[in-house]
Amino acid sequence: MSRQEDDQQLHTEETQSMTFAGAETRCIERDDSGMEWLDISSLMTLGTSELGVGELLKTESMTLYMALTSMEVMEPRLDMGMLSEEDKQEIAKWDVNRVLSLREVLWITQKLFYCEITWHSSASLLQTLYMCNYFTVQEIPDSVGSARGAENPGRDLVLFPMIFALGACCLQVWKEYLKENIYAEEDVHFGSQPVEFFNQFSHSQVIEMMGTARGYLQEISTTDNVDVREQEAAGVLLEYLEMRVLWLKTLTFLSVDCMIDDPRALNQGTKCLQELRARHSAFQNKPFSDDLAVMVAGCFDPKCMRKYPSMAPVKPRPLLTHVQSHQAFDSLLNDLSLVHPLLQAESVESLVNFFTCFANRQPMPFVRSLMASIFLTNNLVLLRYSPLNFIKRAIREISGPYVWDVLEYMEREPARLATGNTRASQILVQDPLAAVSRIDGFCQEAARNLMDWFRIMCQNAPRQRRICLKYLTSWDVLQGEAEELDSWLYVISSGADNRASEMEAVNPAFNPFWFSSWAYHMKLMMMENALQIGVRLDLYLDYELPMIYGYGAQILQSHFDHLRRMETMLAGKTGQNKQLVREQSRRVEHKWWVGQHVDESTCLRHLSRWLVYVEAQCHLATALWLVSHACERLRLVRAPWARRLQGLSGDALDTCRQQETNENQAVRYALRFRTFSRLNSPTPLTFGGWMTTVGQLDESSASELFAHASRTLGKARMVLDDGCNMLGNMDDGWRSKMQELRYVAVANSVALAKLQNLSEVMQNQALQVSGSLALAHRQILLGAAQPNAGEGSQSTSASEKEAGGCGSAMTAAAQPSFASASVSKSKAKREKKKRRAAKQGQGQGALSKASEWLVATDNLGVSVVWSCCDASPQASNWHQFSFVISDKPASSN
Repeated sequence: MSRQEDDQQLHTEETQSMTFAGAETRCIERDDSGMEWLDISSLMTLGTSELGVGELLKTESMTLYMALTSMEVMEPRLDMGMLSEEDKQEIAKWDVNRVLSLREVLWITQKLFYCEITWHSSASLLQTLYMCNYFTVQEIPDSVGSARGAENPGRDLVLFPMIFALGACCLQVWKEYLKENIYAEEDVHFGSQPVEFFNQFSHSQVIEMMGTARGYLQEISTTDNVDVREQEAAGVLLEYLEMRVLWLKTLTFLSVDCMIDDPRALNQGTKCLQELRARHSAFQNKPFSDDLAVMVAGCFDPKCMRKYPSMAPVKPRPLLTHVQSHQAFDSLLNDLSLVHPLLQAESVESLVNFFTCFANRQPMPFVRSLMASIFLTNNLVLLRYSPLNFIKRAIREISGPYVWDVLEYMEREPARLATGNTRASQILVQDPLAAVSRIDGFCQEAARNLMDWFRIMCQNAPRQRRICLKYLTSWDVLQGEAEELDSWLYVISSGADNRASEMEAVNPAFNPFWFSSWAYHMKLMMMENALQIGVRLDLYLDYELPMIYGYGAQILQSHFDHLRRMETMLAGKTGQNKQLVREQSRRVEHKWWVGQHVDESTCLRHLSRWLVYVEAQCHLATALWLVSHACERLRLVRAPWARRLQGLSGDALDTCRQQETNENQAVRYALRFRTFSRLNSPTPLTFGGWMTTVGQLDESSASELFAHASRTLGKARMVLDDGCNMLGNMDDGWRSKMQELRYVAVANSVALAKLQNLSEVMQNQALQVSGSLALAHRQILLGAAQPNAGEGSQSTSASEKEAGGCGSAMTAAAQPSFASASVSKSKAKREKKKRRAAKQGQGQGALSKASEWLVATDNLGVSVVWSCCDASPQASNWHQFSFVISDKPASSN
């Protein structure tokens, strides 16, 4: 006996001896393929019966990932591969050799179209196209696409060629997914390995087979002895066939590889896309009877996942309906039409505006992946520019050409530059090579950050926000490096022995900070974007809106001040490089816009656009902060635990009250803005500073806050109107952004105007409710004893002290004091005693009035609804509020 036979016999004996005490031993069974199987049912039953709660019987190789991706077998809701008797009967009806009519082919074609568009909408192939048995057939009939297909022309001459074209389109899309990490955030990645036999046909072969199918369908449509319904089905199939051919050509021409190899590919792809959009629009408007397509039993297997055990299990995903599929396809074509304007952009600022608007559109994963690939492929920006030249152009468009003109002139005429006697001509003279090398090093680091930002804008909205917050730290570090570079450039331009220049180098009044100004501008834009995406994704609860918009208004104000300073500095430098620019104009202009000269007027125009846009956003954020704060005063906006206070007692009541303490509020505030607090600039708004800002509104009633918000919204509209009139030559992207922002301001102004006639009870309360009442209400929530009229001020509670413990957070009138007054020994002490008694009386009155206020606000009969403005993609970054009459009956005070 050989050694191999000895090992096999030993293995068999060990397997047969596997048993627990009391478990029945089963013999080994051998199947037809020679595989040996051991029945361990009784062993597993006995083993699991001895397990306690929380215990798991597993092998050492089982990991957490395997446990999370496992599924419960034989449970219909979890086991997608489990077949019921109805499923088995349905699957048995399918026959690949079945002769198909054109009406049946039309039903399969329509269902495959729904599957394809659902796959584009972040589903997997297992949930969509793999369900079709014709799509995953293992062997292709030899009669497909040939004259021998006359026996089954519907299948061989029409259905299979269209399936091959569909597979070619899927391969084009899948290749694009593999170029970027876009698919990592989508469900489309799991179970989406395309079928291998699609690689057997080239695009020319697929187009040839589609031509054969077109000829057959045209023949059927014109033949007299064919059923009328079959002719109608042939006409609809012709429309699907023409759209499939155009879709395949569009995907091929607009692929990055094709556009790199063929300069004409962009125009050809744009032409095919325009024709496809026109044909699809006409197809949607044509009336078709619902009963034209005939269902084919057993053709689609919803539980096809059992055939692919190596792929990760997926959750059930319903297919899009007929209307939803065509609407989604139309949206996909509209988003794909943005490829041409992307490649035709002629400034970095227009690209920044383009990608910002593109991110707000929330396009499908394929379009986002294609945009990311087009922007940066093979270390080329937009298929032709180097990242280093691109970043230099980006900085130049915002910070101005002052330093760059001198750098370029120095590289051409270093000797003439050294003999210059003007301050501008002396820049970088002492160490020109080191200056150029240091600037290039900074630009390379900045290019990586800027490339990442553009690619972030191609991710889905949740990932955009997450990565933006993550990359803020790197932009903060980049800004610090830029400030060092600016200071160094300022010192060497003034002379190494000039001690005063070193002090002026860190003073913004003297040093323009060209590089750091651009980095700070980009960082502020990312901070604003992170907050706005949170609004779009509805991440904030209603009670958080005051601090979200308050913090956002501070960031926008810092951004506006920074842009205003950049504009002032750039305007002050205008004209100082005229001699250098004249020297440059004698040379031949650069072929691409990235290397062309940027004058001061162009930079000032870019800054003017940003100033108008940021100022309008600042006014809008301030108005929404005032409205949300006034709604909080009127108890229209309350935290979840504040709504549950009534009806609670004991530990549950104490737990809810604990949420209102300063410590818990500070923790929530710190967690919400923890990323911003780590940045060196702008100065973080601490919780104490936030409470101080809120305290400035204590003396104003809710009605006054509403009125102030209405005036602020009017300022936003006026700024946008004046900006559009002043900047009349704005491109369509900027104009549409400002128009959408104006829509948000107008919609919220209308909501405030309607508030005046909505509820008389609410109007009365809005006139009376001030910050002192809100503080008194908060003390009641914290468990403060309601003082009677005749009681003194000695009874106080720890919770009251805790509520007033944040001294910087409240104004003097809003901090009731209950401490006993000491004996005065001087006039100053007597005056202090009087002021303390006055504050004490105000606090007592506020607490006494709080009970009446609680009852009145509970019966306002009005509720506020905060929703994202859905008028346009850009407007969805802002809230649109509305006041509605609630079902609760209102009662007067």
